[in-house]
Amino acid sequence: MRRAGAISPLVVGLAASAALGAEPHAAAEHASIVSLFLPILNFVLFAVLFWRYAWPVIRAALLDRRRTVEREIAESDRVHREAEDSLAEIQARRARVQEEGARLIDELRAQGRQERERLIAAARQGAERIRADVRLRAEQEAMRAAHEVRAEIAERVVARVAAALRERVTADDEQRYATEFVAAVESGDAR
Repeated sequence: MRRAGAISPLVVGLAASAALGAEPHAAAEHASIVSLFLPILNFVLFAVLFWRYAWPVIRAALLDRRRTVEREIAESDRVHREAEDSLAEIQARRARVQEEGARLIDELRAQGRQERERLIAAARQGAERIRADVRLRAEQEAMRAAHEVRAEIAERVVARVAAALRERVTADDEQRYATEFVAAVESGDAR
């Protein structure tokens, strides 16, 4: 049906050309009509052939290209959405990591303060124990020194008393003291 429609203008054009060619006096007019009609006929033939054979191929190529472009746009939109989602997730993770880091820093500082306070308290207790030990040792040393001094004084006193007694006590006094001591022990009245 389309071929018949495309050929009929051709047939009409040829018939018109033959009718004009039958008249001898219209040869000059014929040349001007033919020169006008042939470019139109060429254009119509070109348009028909183009429409019939080239246009479906071009249209298919354009449709295929359109589908490809639409797929690529859809894919790029999907990738863009995924990238935005990934970026949002990364930013959320980053915020969580920063919060976690700040929380850990605060916890570590608090633990550091507690540890410092514990160490200071332990050091104070240790220093107090050392002071108490030093005081006790000083008291013990003072008592020992006092005891040594007393012992030395007692030794000196005993030595002087013994020396004084040796000078003053005679052999008769020693005999009398020994006898009195023995009698006191036997009677149970030893003092």
